[in-house]
Amino acid sequence: MIWFVLNPKSGTTSPAKRNKIIQAINKQANCKLILTEYAGHATEIAHQAVQQGISRVVAVGGDGTVNEVARGLVGSNTALGIIPIGSGNGLARHLNIPLKIDKAIQFAIQQPTAQIDACYLNEIPFFCTAGVGFDAFVANEFAQQDSRGLKTYAKMSLKSFRTYKPEAYVISHQGKDYAKMAFSITFANATQYGNNALISPKSKIDDGLIDLVVLKPFPFGAAPIIGVRLFRGTLPNSRYIDMEVSEDYVLKSEKPLLIHFDGEPLQLDTNEIRVYIKPKSLKVVAGVVE
Repeated sequence: MIWFVLNPKSGTTSPAKRNKIIQAINKQANCKLILTEYAGHATEIAHQAVQQGISRVVAVGGDGTVNEVARGLVGSNTALGIIPIGSGNGLARHLNIPLKIDKAIQFAIQQPTAQIDACYLNEIPFFCTAGVGFDAFVANEFAQQDSRGLKTYAKMSLKSFRTYKPEAYVISHQGKDYAKMAFSITFANATQYGNNALISPKSKIDDGLIDLVVLKPFPFGAAPIIGVRLFRGTLPNSRYIDMEVSEDYVLKSEKPLLIHFDGEPLQLDTNEIRVYIKPKSLKVVAGVVE
């Protein structure tokens, strides 16, 4: 038995297209479709699936829905599948999951599984990227918009860029402390945020390591070049980028931190976070794992 978990409020698809997705799933043999009813419901469903020995739970939605389902499956023998209908689809893209719905459904049912790492930020699971700074600020602004999609995200990024100011952080790992002024700081398990924005193009999702990407303050005129590098996968070559690799980090700021995890914003009541990894603790339905 395979369970499909769909968040009716997730993603960028129209109601008509969402109904077609529901119909396509309902036609599949030995599959069950469950609609979520509130925040966190997908995680509860995933826990139930594990308890009942369900072989696969397929998240139908964006990166937020994928995160909710995945956090309920970590450490279990139940595999995560993805039907990507979100704004960015970062984890789906990294795992080489088809973006076309019909192909994604068959992929979720038939494709073999692999083991990937799960990462945590103060006990909050993430599977693609998490971080602080500009990216978290934009994620928070984006979450408050009525429309979704790349166009809206780009609009909010440009608007935020005009007012956002770099901040001071102290990052600790491997017994050393590093003071950083940063525009953004990303902890990467996978290569990208979504939409093929490759923040950490060399990241391996099953190597037991977290890639730290620090984007240092840069002049306004460098922004277009940084943007091009982001989508071409050459960002590490920029002089405004510092990168480290470790199994865990501690980050401190002068004020309570606004974070994002897999694109979801969250305002914390603490100025300190710990980021760590649980190697190969999540089974996923995937193409070639990189």
